[in-house]
Amino acid sequence: MKQRKRGNQASNGQDHPDNTSNTSINTSASTSSTILNQSSTATTARAFSTSSISSTSSSKTNSIKSSDQPSRVKPNKANPNKPTHSQTMLLELLLTVTRGSLIILTPLVAGMVLRVAPSMLEPLYGSLFIENMFLEYSLVSAGVGVLLGLIYTFVLGSSSWKQGVAAVKAATKSDDLSGSQKAAAVSLIAGLRKDVGLRKGIVIALDLCALILATSFFSVRVMFQHSGELGPWRGPHLTQMVLAYPVLSLLAFANTLASVLRSYEKVHVRTWMSYVLIHVGAILGLTLVVHQMAPQGQNCPRVYSSAILVAVISGLHKMLTFIHGEVALPDERLEERRPRKTVASRASLAMSFIPFVLTLAMAAQMATNPQCQAGVTKAHNPMNGNYTILARNESVTGWISVVDELTKRNDLHIRVMRAGHSLIGGMYAETGDSIFGTFYIPEAVRLIKNREKADQEVALQIGLGVGIASGSLTEQGVLVDVVEIDPVVADYASLYFDWPKPHQLFIQDGRQFIKNAPEGKYDYVIHDVFTGGGVPPSLFSLEALQDIQRIMKHDGVLALNMVGSENPIKAQALNSVRRTLHTAFKHVVAFKESPEDPDAYQNMVFFAAQFPIEFETYVPPPLPSEEEWKEMQRQREQGHAGHALRPSVMRDWILTSFQEWPLATPYDPTMGELILDRNNTLNGMQRPGAEDHWHAMRGLLPLDFWMNY
Repeated sequence: MKQRKRGNQASNGQDHPDNTSNTSINTSASTSSTILNQSSTATTARAFSTSSISSTSSSKTNSIKSSDQPSRVKPNKANPNKPTHSQTMLLELLLTVTRGSLIILTPLVAGMVLRVAPSMLEPLYGSLFIENMFLEYSLVSAGVGVLLGLIYTFVLGSSSWKQGVAAVKAATKSDDLSGSQKAAAVSLIAGLRKDVGLRKGIVIALDLCALILATSFFSVRVMFQHSGELGPWRGPHLTQMVLAYPVLSLLAFANTLASVLRSYEKVHVRTWMSYVLIHVGAILGLTLVVHQMAPQGQNCPRVYSSAILVAVISGLHKMLTFIHGEVALPDERLEERRPRKTVASRASLAMSFIPFVLTLAMAAQMATNPQCQAGVTKAHNPMNGNYTILARNESVTGWISVVDELTKRNDLHIRVMRAGHSLIGGMYAETGDSIFGTFYIPEAVRLIKNREKADQEVALQIGLGVGIASGSLTEQGVLVDVVEIDPVVADYASLYFDWPKPHQLFIQDGRQFIKNAPEGKYDYVIHDVFTGGGVPPSLFSLEALQDIQRIMKHDGVLALNMVGSENPIKAQALNSVRRTLHTAFKHVVAFKESPEDPDAYQNMVFFAAQFPIEFETYVPPPLPSEEEWKEMQRQREQGHAGHALRPSVMRDWILTSFQEWPLATPYDPTMGELILDRNNTLNGMQRPGAEDHWHAMRGLLPLDFWMNY
């Protein structure tokens, strides 16, 4: 009451230096109230209540007085009607319900989308293509949302002003008001209509955002069905157009509308600009923090919980508008905007919650959606399918699954471990042999001459796969330490591929392990971390190779597997890895998987050491006795082929013949880049070859296999 009394005193000229101006404004405000009540067009500006504007405009005199009160904004001495820059008003702008909720909501949802959206596409496109230009296009999407918000605000302001002019002309005679009074009345009506339009725009954007998130798994799956035609370059971005890009655009659109001043906010332009900078800076900073700190994990709970959060915030805006006539807590400036509660207004409010109900209904499907289940369901193994999924889990590196193919290849069944859009290993079910012969080549580290063999050799394997190399070394008596970043890979290798227990298993990042491992410990290091169409660049830098050299003995040997091509157009990654290896080690030799096609995208194994590398002749293991044959047969009948050094045509052929398959192109130190931690561009260099890998995977296994993860 005291504040209202002071406001009345100000209007009487006791506190305000411009009494004439206030009188004109008060008169026009009272007239505009009549205009709004008489004009039929006023009803079109209602947001969620059919009476929100008429009740709001019945006494705008007090609202204008309140916004000019000296207790809220200190008058400008040069221009008493112009408010000065005020930290108090800056804080009030930031702490409104609309802006405060969006400052909290936007980083949570945007950070989640930037983290989750690429990983949702990894099972169909691989690890390299899902990240290619994703952040750049995400920023463009946000920029498009800001631009649309500015266009919407301009069009809304223009149309609101025209409607205000029309309402004044329709409700008054030409001599009823002076020019300044008409302008004030038009400004007041236009401001009210613009406020309503801004509220509706924000709520609609949030509702659409929630629905896009809630339907994302369905829409993405529809796009996956066309992944073969779209290809690995266009497919990820076209798929993100139904997921990440519209969500980021809508969030940017809503924040742009929230930054526009409302008709009851009378602040200095410096105050408003300071608020905008703080608003934008807070959202960008918090989004970066959420994106960097959010761990990899299950996508479904995060996507659906974000959809529900957005829908709840939208519902909060609707409820506050219904109660107070504005998205705000009780405020004396908004007392006259409080709408009347009618049957029509309550029905309108109920209708506005339809998107909220739809979002909850779609989120509830998470319990039945096969893509959101950790284990295997009936939907994963249809009756007429050609593949049986034995196990699946969404782990720290994405979806990991073990799959049996029901039809035979070369009279043998295969079992593979799938990681995203690649196969990290597999075995023939009847023999236990690796389906990829290259995995036997690293065993040749034990054939290298010119080194002293210890009584007890110790090896380190970085990247497990299904455990072919480490299992064979373990069976030969070598103590093998295994570093694997994904615990599910280690579990599945043991359960479904009979991987023997290593000397030590470390579930951690390989780069961190070699950085902290003791010096001079290992006789051999097996380095095989290819997955998803490429390798992690951090494990191929000069610094990483120097760490590997440090933890090996002086006559230790590194066996490094990568996938590349000698085709000059696609050989940049290969040349860069070769140059970096030759920089870190004095002697390097390399062999490839397929001698027939020199340009093929294929596995290549490098042996690196500080001494000349020569190989002894491989001698196949002796044939097993009759009792051993029977035991092996019994294990195979039980589904356990094991990693024993049994007769293996493939293994014997690989270890006998691999020296005949050197790289066709000689090493040229002028070719390729030196891969360094501070400037590691290996990801970009791998993409041309990764496209060959993507098409090879699609040729090896059909689309229904890749979509069933």
